[in-house]
Amino acid sequence: MVDIFSLFQECKLKGQVAVLCLISFTSGSTPRKIGSKMLVHPNGTIDGSVGGGKIEHLVIQEALLMMNSSSSKSVDYDLSGDAAMQCGGKITVYFEPSQSRANLYIFGAGHIGKILARYASEFSFQVVLLDNRAEMLAENQLPGIKYLNGEYAILLQNINFTASTFVVSTTHKHIHDEEIVEYCLQKPHAYIGMMASKRKAALARKKWMENSILDKTKIEQVFAPIGIDIHCETPEEIAISVLAQLIDIKNKID
Repeated sequence: MVDIFSLFQECKLKGQVAVLCLISFTSGSTPRKIGSKMLVHPNGTIDGSVGGGKIEHLVIQEALLMMNSSSSKSVDYDLSGDAAMQCGGKITVYFEPSQSRANLYIFGAGHIGKILARYASEFSFQVVLLDNRAEMLAENQLPGIKYLNGEYAILLQNINFTASTFVVSTTHKHIHDEEIVEYCLQKPHAYIGMMASKRKAALARKKWMENSILDKTKIEQVFAPIGIDIHCETPEEIAISVLAQLIDIKNKID
C-alpha cells in the first residue's frame, strides 16, 4: 500500500510541487470515508484515491488550481449535486500544497542577509540563503534554513521559480544584485526586492529598462529600496523592515 503522507513529506523535502487531498468529513453514503488520501502531481497523475469517478475528477481539478498556492483550504462537495453520483452523500476535502511555506531566496549572507534569513524562517517562509563566498555561509548555520554556495549565475539556474517565489538580493557587490534581479524578473515570482539606495535603484531600473527583454511594468514592481518605510539603522532593524514587507505581500496573495 502506498504511504501518501510519506510521499507528501518527500515532495516537501525535495521542493517538489504536489497537493495532498484528504477527506476530513463525510455524511450519508460516500465511496470513501474520513482519512482517505490522494496526492495530486502537476501533470494530473495521482497516488491514492478519494473515491474515483466524477468526485475524484473534481478534486484533482481543484488540486491543480492550487499547485502554486502557499495556503491550505477545505472544500465541501455534494455527491448527488456536484458530482451527480448515485450514493448521494456529502464530503469535505482538505487541500494542502507541498509548498505551503513560501520559498524565500536570499542572495547574500552578509549581516542583513543572515539576520533576515533567521527572522523569516520563523514566519512561514522556507528560507534558502545563497552566497558565492563559502566562508560567509559556514558561520552560525541554523536549522530550518538551507545554505547554498556557488556562482550566482549557476545557483539561479537551479531554482524552481513559481508564482509564490520570493527573492531578496543583498549581496556584497551591487553588480551581483543587478544581475540577480534582472534574471529573476524573467521568471514567475511573487516578490523581488533589492538592497539599494534610491540613487542606485534608479540607475539599476534605467539599466534594466534598456534591456528590451524586460517589461517596464515588471521593473517598476521591484522593491528597491527594499523594506517598509520606517526609520531604521541597525542590520536587525533593516531586516525587520524587509520582513514586514515580505509578510505583507505573502498575506495578500495567500
